[in-house]
Amino acid sequence: MAFPPAAPTPTTVRPEIQALRAVAVGAVVLHHGWPAIAPAGYMGVDVFFVVSGYLITALLLREVDRTGRISLREFYVRRARRILPAAMAVLLAVSAATLAFAPYRDWAAYFREIVASTFYVENWRLAVDSQLPASADLESTPVQHFWSLSVEEQFYLAWPLLILLALWILRRRGHSLQRILWVVLGAVTSASFAWSLVLIGSDHNLAYFSTVARAWEFGVGGLLALLASSAPRFFAASGQGVRAAASWAGLALIVVPIATFQDTEAFPGVWVLLPVVGTLAIIWAGLPATRWSTAGVVGLRPVQWMGDVSYSLYLWHWPIFMFVPMITGVPSPPLLMVALVGVSLVVAALSKQFIEDHFRRRRGPVGSHPRVLAGALAFTLAGVVALGSVAPGIAADELACRSQNHRD
Repeated sequence: MAFPPAAPTPTTVRPEIQALRAVAVGAVVLHHGWPAIAPAGYMGVDVFFVVSGYLITALLLREVDRTGRISLREFYVRRARRILPAAMAVLLAVSAATLAFAPYRDWAAYFREIVASTFYVENWRLAVDSQLPASADLESTPVQHFWSLSVEEQFYLAWPLLILLALWILRRRGHSLQRILWVVLGAVTSASFAWSLVLIGSDHNLAYFSTVARAWEFGVGGLLALLASSAPRFFAASGQGVRAAASWAGLALIVVPIATFQDTEAFPGVWVLLPVVGTLAIIWAGLPATRWSTAGVVGLRPVQWMGDVSYSLYLWHWPIFMFVPMITGVPSPPLLMVALVGVSLVVAALSKQFIEDHFRRRRGPVGSHPRVLAGALAFTLAGVVALGSVAPGIAADELACRSQNHRD
């Protein structure tokens, strides 16, 4: 059952993966702030998906190699520490900002999506809404970007179970665990990709938001991690020059379509292969030891810092972009948008230090014990759900009262 050591080593911070995170979140922020510069900046989400699939699968494979099993409890607690505190803080902040700044007419839609995001089913909320003629255009809300986090969380729920299935087959049938994993994970990944191609022809919105149609992007990242574990020579066989070329080519496959692609109705489809293949190439190449490799760019301190705060930046930037025009009463001009990006970076840095790192490193009484963490998150969730249940009714009553006063 033992796996050879993975190459490259996934146990330390990988600068090229941090750089991928920086490119991904930068693309999304540019798309939201200046869509003309990055018309397909939403492809940054696909980069995140592949990176997540690779890292999570590598983590699970190391646990299998070390213990011969997977502890679902430990896995989900780690994921909860990493993801939920910052996400719940954003949802609480958005709830408060909605009450303070959003028009009454928007409360129902905003809180409906806030509740969906709290339970990480925002992608399915949007998929359902996209089928309704009255809301097919999907008006933006401050938590609409939680759709990708919902897809990712659903992947985290299902993917470890597939590896457990492979372990069960191993104990029942024998054979090689690596071979079983290739069959199980490869079959699910292939089926998801096939379904995404079928779905794009009939409903591009559903193809965009469906977890089933997006799972293959995580899957190919996972298969790369499996290849690194089962065939490490594949990573060491190519020369540094080949790796450097692959890294630059991968970067081009990500950046060029982000800056040029505009046919949203054809996405994801086959076009999503561009950022997906580009991400795989960069992960495979690592940091080539040549003068002309991407290492010089990847290693820049701002790039690494951006990758480090990418999760918090993704969470916070869109609510900031959304609520400022509500406060000012006018769309944000270009110079203000630059300032809002700066504010988003500062908030992301604070969120990373005082929320993400605090809970992940188990510092302080709240982050020190899983039950305390679970209690705090449950309390936050209950508060958000309560607001989501009560606030729309208050808004409806207020609108009805205003309508009556206007008639009178």
